[in-house]
Amino acid sequence: MADVPPTIQLTGPLVLGYQFNWGLYGVLATQLYTYHQARFQDTRLIKSIVYGLFVIETLQLVMATHDSFHTLALGWGNILDLSNVWFSWFDLPFLTGLTSATIQCFYAWRLYILSKSYVLAITISAIALVQGSAAMAEGIQIYISQNVPGTQENTFKTTAVWLGGTALCDIIICCAMFYFLSKSRTGFRATDSMLNRLIKITIETGMASAVIAIIELTLFLIFKHNFYHVVPAFMLSKLYSNSFLVLLNSRKGIKRSINSESSRSFSELPVSRETNSTGTTKLAFAHRSSSDDLRMVSFSETENPDKHHGNLPLDRIPCDV
Repeated sequence: MADVPPTIQLTGPLVLGYQFNWGLYGVLATQLYTYHQARFQDTRLIKSIVYGLFVIETLQLVMATHDSFHTLALGWGNILDLSNVWFSWFDLPFLTGLTSATIQCFYAWRLYILSKSYVLAITISAIALVQGSAAMAEGIQIYISQNVPGTQENTFKTTAVWLGGTALCDIIICCAMFYFLSKSRTGFRATDSMLNRLIKITIETGMASAVIAIIELTLFLIFKHNFYHVVPAFMLSKLYSNSFLVLLNSRKGIKRSINSESSRSFSELPVSRETNSTGTTKLAFAHRSSSDDLRMVSFSETENPDKHHGNLPLDRIPCDV
């Protein structure tokens, strides 16, 4: 099998990376529109994160488009332009580290709300901050060296910490959310349906970003002096932003699922007969509170639904999704 020409090893991954970047940005714009139209009653902090991430991703897209035009259009036929740093030191490692660390810290907060475990939340936050700092450090190293062909040798350690920490943090988040959400199953159809959907979304989105990070790290370490690792690098940041908005937007579907299942769940409640002093018999439905199980989909300012809804069954709790 003939060797791949050096120019193809450099330009091919760039073309694919830029295309994936634009494609995932389109998906992100659609997710943001869905979020805006849903008018969720989220806190200002969560809304700031959502729109702030979109601004960051837009900035990253603009800078990447600038680089692609100078590299593949203005510099067409000039091999030296392929080794120019341009804005890649900032739009790839720096902004990706900022995005991933922010979203992973958000998951750490939600896991604390669900598990009440300081150790778990602090561990996830610490790994997220370390990998985010390593990504920013790599960007600074690339900017100082201005040596694109030697990037893999110059930033070997920081890249390993960045991408390895990213994958490790995502795996911990997926396993922890799977455990605590599975543990929250109550036996009621509506509640369990909601939890199963959350588990599915968590595994699909979290493992996707972890796999892409592992692929990027593998290509970065194995294939030297080419841009094979650039393809997953352009995808990673927008995968995180898309997965974050998918989780938030999934509340619409979960609410519909709750509404459709609640009536059927009511028929499954245990029934007991009580006779009062006058001889009148009435039916008493036994139920348990499912408000704690809503914590992964309820993002209102209060984190204690029982304060407002008491011990109502799931079909009586107005979930703010």
